[in-house]
Amino acid sequence: MTSTAAQRFDDRDARSVKRKRLERQLPNTDIYAIGDVHGCSALQKKLEQQILAESSDEPRNKLILYLGDLVDRGPDSKGVIDHCLSPLPEGCERLSLCGNHDQLFFEFLLTPSLSADWLDFGGRETLMSYGVDVDQLKEECASDEDLVRLLTAATPRAHFLFLQALPVALTVPEAHFVHAGMRIGVPMEEQDDHDLMWIREEFLVDEPASDRLVVHGHSPAPTPRVGPARIGIDTKAVGGGPLTALHLRGEMTRFLSVSSG
Repeated sequence: MTSTAAQRFDDRDARSVKRKRLERQLPNTDIYAIGDVHGCSALQKKLEQQILAESSDEPRNKLILYLGDLVDRGPDSKGVIDHCLSPLPEGCERLSLCGNHDQLFFEFLLTPSLSADWLDFGGRETLMSYGVDVDQLKEECASDEDLVRLLTAATPRAHFLFLQALPVALTVPEAHFVHAGMRIGVPMEEQDDHDLMWIREEFLVDEPASDRLVVHGHSPAPTPRVGPARIGIDTKAVGGGPLTALHLRGEMTRFLSVSSG
């Protein structure tokens, strides 16, 4: 990364740093795990409004937990991160995990390039939400240095720090929450970050991956995918489907969803 961008962001090569895995007890807390948002900020806000409007017969806290892939493909990745950084009412907390698309965006911010593969993986739309038009830059024969200058000016440092700090998993007594899944039979502390953000076929089999429920996104389907000790809630929000949340209260689970229709 050039010195200009390094001053704005972080000049360490953070790609090799292992992301945090959180473990919490969360007594008296309703957990609302939300699947892949992918830049659909309108659905994100609509679902959060529905969650915050839910009431209980007893005072309870709420944790709104995003399972990763906040960015890419959809129209407003910047707005999604802005919303994740916004305040919540007392008794409510918001936490986001790192998905593979979030990791790729973070790596791009470390080493921006007009030839990066990520641009064709949803990154073009993400940069456009920040006001950076990659196609126009290419038509103008811009250099990577030009891209760095634009990106440095357009991307709030708070967004970079947010992406840098994203944990890769949350464990509570009832469940593991991850973006993609887990390597079967491997304890959470020994799981590889790449698997937690990218695994698919090896995880989506007729065998439990862990000693507790695994809640994940990453593998899209029209409706939630329920398998042996796993629940997937990527319901293709960016492809016209609903944005889905899984509500957990102890061992009780239920689904909530919103759509653009």
